[in-house]
Amino acid sequence: MTARQVKRKLRSWEAGRPLPRYDTLHHAVVPEEQALIVAFVRMAGESRPWGIAWGHVGSAPKISAVPDGRVRDDVAALCAKFAEDLLEHMRVHNWTYDPVDGKAKPDDLRQVWLPNGQHVAMLHHLSYTYSQTKFGGANQDILRALGRLASWMFRDTSRKGGQHVVSASGALGEAYVYPAQDVRTAHLGYQLAWLTTDGGRDQRMNAAAVAERLTVSPTMDPAMERDQLSDLVEKWQIARRKGPDPTVVAEIGAILELELRRRWDLTERAYQVLANNDRGVNAGVTDLVKQAHEEFWFQHQRIELRHNDPSQGPAYVAHPETDFHGSSAASRYLIHAAADEAYIGHLIHNDGELFQEALDSGKALRAKVANVIDLGSGRSTTPTWVLHLDPGQPHRLRENGRLAPYGSRGHEVTIASVNVAEDVLEVTIEWTGRKTMALSCGLGAKPADSAWVGEEIAFVVSDASDLTKRRSSRVWKAKDGPGAWLTHGKSPTQIEITGDDGGADLLIDDVRQIEEGQSL
Repeated sequence: MTARQVKRKLRSWEAGRPLPRYDTLHHAVVPEEQALIVAFVRMAGESRPWGIAWGHVGSAPKISAVPDGRVRDDVAALCAKFAEDLLEHMRVHNWTYDPVDGKAKPDDLRQVWLPNGQHVAMLHHLSYTYSQTKFGGANQDILRALGRLASWMFRDTSRKGGQHVVSASGALGEAYVYPAQDVRTAHLGYQLAWLTTDGGRDQRMNAAAVAERLTVSPTMDPAMERDQLSDLVEKWQIARRKGPDPTVVAEIGAILELELRRRWDLTERAYQVLANNDRGVNAGVTDLVKQAHEEFWFQHQRIELRHNDPSQGPAYVAHPETDFHGSSAASRYLIHAAADEAYIGHLIHNDGELFQEALDSGKALRAKVANVIDLGSGRSTTPTWVLHLDPGQPHRLRENGRLAPYGSRGHEVTIASVNVAEDVLEVTIEWTGRKTMALSCGLGAKPADSAWVGEEIAFVVSDASDLTKRRSSRVWKAKDGPGAWLTHGKSPTQIEITGDDGGADLLIDDVRQIEEGQSL
């Protein structure tokens, strides 16, 4: 924990309530009709859902459960029912009359809100169970579509800046600082009690302590499952051999409905807290949403099109268990690396608190312009500045490093030299990006304007995410280049893997797919 983080905690404790962590929100908050809230419950030791609650903010959720979460066919019917609404909400090709395309606008964003990270992990379980299932009967196609969508949604949550899937507890944890241990503030009910309880520190603390006694995880309280549900499930199993017992089914459903509704309601309250926040959404989130649309199109929608129209190209679907496709794995690694590099750069220019964090860690600096020179010749211009820095200020300056003026994203400079001169650090920078355009910060003049001399200006470390992103596309074309043995190796025989449902699949490697046009 940094000194700044400790300071925030102490201020929050002094105030007796959670305080905003940053000046802006770092995640898009869509209109109510575009936010689908989903909550799961499952039996202890099981991966498939026992019950699901789903619905849009501001309307009553649909709640559906099965008497026994171990009965595969019943769970499949439950998931198929849920899949209809989820696929339509996300505007997935072949499952809606209004599919989203590759030219989606920021306002087209559809989100799925889940209570916490454990509910997000349920997406992976759905992917593992259904993306390549050979069961399901008449529901097989929609179950496979659910599995593929859940697989993409789960993978995208690990990409920095993802906007389609929101963990409610994660969003509140990023937006606020709580006067409590971090391990306790991971509980959604605990967070909301601190945020919404009236009164001072003691009242909020007591309410939070009561709230955290009720689990928000998909796995229910073991004592409740043992004392209230175990005997009912056993009765249902016995009755199933003789004939359905609607009374037992109704009793199980009533208990599960209460559990699902509580988790769903907590998530809706978390959405409302952020939607009705005094802070605005960071302007840089618009760029993150554009990237999210791009990811959805290339990594899911385009693949769904190919499933129904092979002329569009081979439909590669990532296996839920691990990476069996070297090129895909390498490409996704670089995409995620690029997203991680660019995330702060998108947001920092519109958030003073985020800038202060960067300043403390040496990823930003303040300097005085000592001289302005134009080293260009003829009609070309190469504005060059000499900056003076306090040598005691933390920094990560190095020659050939890149910086961007704080508050003027798009402009960029390269560090030409770093020298120690008496009691100052002298840094020479050359303007390389938008060097003929006026800055959006400070004087608002062009870089070559001598009026900058004597002015103090802030810079933040620039990233190379565009280069990393370009490398991700080159991986697919590198079958004859360095490292091809790793990403384009051809197995002597096709690998066979057994799925969760007992079926076996032949996995297609890179060379078979790229050169022979095969698909999974």
